[in-house]
Amino acid sequence: MSDDDSVMASAAALFDAIERKDVDAVARLYADDVAVWHNFDDVSQNKSANLAVLRGLCEHVPAIRYEIVERHSLGDGRIVQRHVLRARTASGAEIAIPACIFVTVQGGRITRIDEYLDTAQANRLRAATGRPPVGG
Repeated sequence: MSDDDSVMASAAALFDAIERKDVDAVARLYADDVAVWHNFDDVSQNKSANLAVLRGLCEHVPAIRYEIVERHSLGDGRIVQRHVLRARTASGAEIAIPACIFVTVQGGRITRIDEYLDTAQANRLRAATGRPPVGG
């Protein structure tokens, strides 16, 4: 498997693990010093903080699905992906959150994620699951 294929496989494994709500699998994909940055707060989360957010999402949202619009290798261990996160709430409502994400993989582990998402839609999901809004 080429480095490019390995990076693409790591990205696919990340989104597959989230869809399955397997936060432990996400933890295994992450490097210990992973940094996860979001456009809405301009802050990088460390591994434990990001895994806590993912656990909260998985606990509050019955169904999670990623509709991958496009995924491209940027070379040098990086990919860019545009997707729509489709989350079904306990009431059965589906909320679609458009996003763009950059993933960096080094040594077989995800070392950095830069995520740009539609905070208005993310906050619809957070409100539907009783969580506070993001992005002030």
